[in-house]
Amino acid sequence: MSAITGVLAAVVIVLVLANIYQFLVRRDGKDVEIIEAHLFDMATSARSILRALGRSEDSLGPDPALTVGTNGNRMSSDSLLRLADNIFFAVSEENPGASWDDLQTEALERFRSKEPNMEPEAARKIVTVVAHRFQKESNGKKPLAVAHS
Repeated sequence: MSAITGVLAAVVIVLVLANIYQFLVRRDGKDVEIIEAHLFDMATSARSILRALGRSEDSLGPDPALTVGTNGNRMSSDSLLRLADNIFFAVSEENPGASWDDLQTEALERFRSKEPNMEPEAARKIVTVVAHRFQKESNGKKPLAVAHS
């Protein structure tokens, strides 16, 4: 009877350990599901924030966390303003007799060629801000052919 009791005790211990293992795996599975849900929410939020900042949907890809980074491919807002300012200055120097609308249009085209992944409306806003600042700074210094907004 001791051999049968020993075998039954071993089977009971194995079943108890298997039951505990399944319980732990199921609990870990729920934790994983919760973490996946949080990560999905963060990815969705990141997509919304990036769209609000002017990124096009095509440039984001399926996971914005993988396509956005500090790897030098994306420019900061200061860099974008500096780029737009340099472009607008170059366009105004190259076309001194051009109308204000022509200067803005040409600057916007050049800016879009430098930042093709940016939403057109966001690029237009950046160039408009730079143009208004340029117009304000150059009012007394350099007359433009036609200055209106």
